[in-house]
Amino acid sequence: MLPYIGDLDPILRDRLIYGLASKWITQGLVSPITMNQILDELLTGRYLYKEEKFTRSFTTLWIAAILYRHRKEAFLSAAVIERVFQALLTYIQQETVGEGYDETYGWVHTLAHAADALDELIQLAELTNDQRQTVAEEIINKMAFPYNALSHEEDERMAFVIHSALRNGLPPDIVGCMVKEKASEVIAFWPEVTEADLYIRANYKQFIRSLYFRLSDFPSLKKTLHGCEQLFSGIYHKKPSS
Repeated sequence: MLPYIGDLDPILRDRLIYGLASKWITQGLVSPITMNQILDELLTGRYLYKEEKFTRSFTTLWIAAILYRHRKEAFLSAAVIERVFQALLTYIQQETVGEGYDETYGWVHTLAHAADALDELIQLAELTNDQRQTVAEEIINKMAFPYNALSHEEDERMAFVIHSALRNGLPPDIVGCMVKEKASEVIAFWPEVTEADLYIRANYKQFIRSLYFRLSDFPSLKKTLHGCEQLFSGIYHKKPSS
């Protein structure tokens, strides 16, 4: 099945290959030995770092399924978990494709699929809060995405990951500081109006809004997010200096 993980046929890739693999893995039909072997292969340049985007994107979904299974039935060693942690961080740092859905080839959804893997990772009992903070910081930085408008709910999927980090012990004030610091950095580009600047502002502002509505159980952090969103609204009412 692995050779077809990024096949251009959306029915084969999404419904059959990923659909069946995810079901078999999460329902306990694949042995721990086999899952370790699959994961070892996925974390290579042939899959997670492959130049072709569909393979990269659907690799992260397979990783998410394996991590989900590990949370139910621990079978990954500490060394393997550390390797997954480092690999996913590298992947999210390097990913520049932000496409959502293609009418011909189906779901690309690189960032949303990566969010699913990060969400499973961040819930692992083996992770420390320092590691959760690192993941959260990478997500916050990534959502100031400069390459295109993120229009297929990537912001919501990433907000889920931040919520999971908070619910697993990451202090809200740390998240608030990171979001606010990045907001100030993004706003500092104003009044520059390049296409990349517009994407960065729009994508990051939308992420803040999605995070705000996701975090009903963290009222103090919601207050910080509201303040950040208001900073973005305010810049459009200021006249650029001449």
